[in-house]
Amino acid sequence: MTRKALMTTMAGLLLAACEPNVEQNSGTGTAPLNRGEVTDSRELVQPVVIGESGPRFNACQATGLIRSVAGNGELPVRAAPFDRAAQRDTLTNGDRVYICNRSHDQSWFGVIYAQNGELSGSCGVSAPVASQRRYDGPCRSGWIASAFVQIGSS
Repeated sequence: MTRKALMTTMAGLLLAACEPNVEQNSGTGTAPLNRGEVTDSRELVQPVVIGESGPRFNACQATGLIRSVAGNGELPVRAAPFDRAAQRDTLTNGDRVYICNRSHDQSWFGVIYAQNGELSGSCGVSAPVASQRRYDGPCRSGWIASAFVQIGSS
């Protein structure tokens, strides 16, 4: 292969990698995201998934305590693991959560929590589940900044 042909092929591959309409699947059972069609990041949702560690481990790997949130002490719970995602709820200093997922950069935790701020067996995540799946209740779920969570074990 000539140098010119090699350079042309490489340039084509690089341009293909930048294509905004590439479908991506988060691996959580969600539908692929066509990035070229998203105009507002607040429309994005990444569900919290339980059972990532397999059927021999609790559905969520750890628990956490919300702490060191300054100002009004409220920590936003978001629909996806980034600042511009829609806010679903708030947690406050002293609230307890189940930690089920982490973002790739470890900046966000996918959490499940009871409305009263306490850990609750009724959430159904403190025991193993047969397979990995989206959490669909009865407790609340979302993504929070990991910097404000003191981690414990489940």
